Amino acid sequence: MKRFLVILGLFVAVLAVGYLLGPSAHSDKIKEEPTMINWDASRPELAKLEQNIVESEDKENLRPDNEARIVWADSLHKVKTPYSIVYLPGFTASWAEGDPIHKEIAKRFGCNLYLARTHEHGLNSPDAFKSLTPSNYAGSAEQALAIGKALGEKVIVMGTSAGGMLALYLAAHHPEIDGLVLYSPCIAVANPALKLATKPWGKQILNQVFNGEHVINTNYKGGRARYWLPQYHINGLITLQTMLEEYMTSELFRKVKQPVFMGYYYKDEEHQDKVVSVPAMLDMFDELGTPANQKQKVDFPNAGEHVIASHFTSGDINGVYLATEKFMETVLKLPLAKVPVAAVVFREKK
Repeated sequence: MKRFLVILGLFVAVLAVGYLLGPSAHSDKIKEEPTMINWDASRPELAKLEQNIVESEDKENLRPDNEARIVWADSLHKVKTPYSIVYLPGFTASWAEGDPIHKEIAKRFGCNLYLARTHEHGLNSPDAFKSLTPSNYAGSAEQALAIGKALGEKVIVMGTSAGGMLALYLAAHHPEIDGLVLYSPCIAVANPALKLATKPWGKQILNQVFNGEHVINTNYKGGRARYWLPQYHINGLITLQTMLEEYMTSELFRKVKQPVFMGYYYKDEEHQDKVVSVPAMLDMFDELGTPANQKQKVDFPNAGEHVIASHFTSGDINGVYLATEKFMETVLKLPLAKVPVAAVVFREKK
């Protein structure tokens, strides 16, 4: 019996060493480099910027209506506004993940709005995310912020899910950002099994789970299927988990000093966000360097879904809008648009 236990122990040890020495799926780290915008001096500055964005997006093989764009506070007078808003969508998503909240908030306060498209999102390809890395993912958020600075004297960054993760990353590195609006920020995914993606044999494990190198989502119905990727390469999951582990940390949260609004879906233990971790969100919120009177967290028990700010998914668009509006007015002290804007009544998801 003793000999059997020794052999069993050696066998387990060999398996453990083999696992630990297995191939790792870690992505490259973020290269922190200044972001520049290329201007075409033949055009007026902001008109030139818009044209550059259009031309750049036209070169990509994008799904219809997934391109980045500027929504002007006044489309007849394309000028810099006192505040601009940059919207960062979540993992696999487009600008529609925050529609119509981002547009109505921008209209209410007279802000130019930039609806960003982060790296490899919106691609019309089954291999979207195959080349996604922490560096180019964060780099696309940096580019969006640079555009936001061109559009407004001060910039507010708004993000959903992984867009909230990117917003926190930007805020920690750019104290000049005026405020953050986070909808269901992805600090950790709800399913802890994703942590295996960055461990030894992570890619091989993902291949087995998804029966190949692609994640296929058939749950999107109707109009929503147009704005979220139906298929993407598993490398995207490795990149996402890498960023969560390396950047969604207490150290980074303490560097965020800006005013922060955080909204999320939570009703009770059974009815809450099933995509990202609510406890991780709440821990992050407590660890922020933001003064207590400058940060707000609001649960939306009637939202019913992870994505709380989109008409495609949310059961409480009005509640999310009104809470965001109140934060903008009372904490960020944004003045209302000079041209009066009618009260907004949203049609809730059925």
